Amino acid sequence: MPILDTSDIRKYYMTGYNESFLAGILLPIPKFRTELSAELFSKGKVFHYPNYSVVMNGSPDKRSPVIVCLNIDQGQLKETKRTDRWRIDPRIGVAHQLDNDYYANNPWDRGHMARRASAAWGNTVRDAQYASDETFYYSNSTLQHENLNQDEWLGLEDWVHQLDLDKDGKITSMCGPIYADFDRSIRPSGRQIALVPAGFFKVVCFISNATEKLDVRAFIIYQDTEALSDKRGRTRYDNQTYQVTITEIEERTGLLFEDSIYEANPLYFSDTNTKPEENVIILPEEIEI
Repeated sequence: MPILDTSDIRKYYMTGYNESFLAGILLPIPKFRTELSAELFSKGKVFHYPNYSVVMNGSPDKRSPVIVCLNIDQGQLKETKRTDRWRIDPRIGVAHQLDNDYYANNPWDRGHMARRASAAWGNTVRDAQYASDETFYYSNSTLQHENLNQDEWLGLEDWVHQLDLDKDGKITSMCGPIYADFDRSIRPSGRQIALVPAGFFKVVCFISNATEKLDVRAFIIYQDTEALSDKRGRTRYDNQTYQVTITEIEERTGLLFEDSIYEANPLYFSDTNTKPEENVIILPEEIEI
């Protein structure tokens, strides 16, 4: 077997999100409404990393992922080391990503959208370690308060990581930030202002071990007063508190998911007459802090 040079190795590993990851189901990266399309970096170019892919928001006051799509193979997850070596992705450029200036000396964590531990899988430990290391790009992070990132959001990520409702150990996760009309903002000394997301969504897709059909769970967790008050939320954590319809996520983000995802979310079959948009809490971001 010929020896691969560095570029070949990177190409080999950078396979990115696989829309055919779930057996018999095609789940492409969502489409975008017109307003959101106008904000996309490089016309919505998809940037591939090991086991996940990213579409970036090119708006100067956001510079964050629009959506991050991750494949998780529970059967190939490996124990890996956390490097914490955060980097700018040169393909996107420093001008279009929030670097460490925006996360230093404040309560805002570099919140992984594709979780390191869930991306750390492959045929070998080496493959998994590489995938783990490649989650530490600023293109895969957002301004997430430490009291959310290390508490309620971590609780949701643990649930996905340990999911036992799936038939074959294969899971597709799609997540990203939600911006409101009046978001918080942060401006490091000498740097351009950046908006802080009002919250985050996560759509979890898998083949059900009960029905052997596509099953979906959708969530929104806001960076609201309750979530940011402490790090004890997981003691009373309940995923159902944050479950929403796909319609609500679409309206809050400008994303357009596949019909199959919309139809497989059990909240779609609700017997109530409550409109999805009415299932939204009052955001503290309506008042600039």
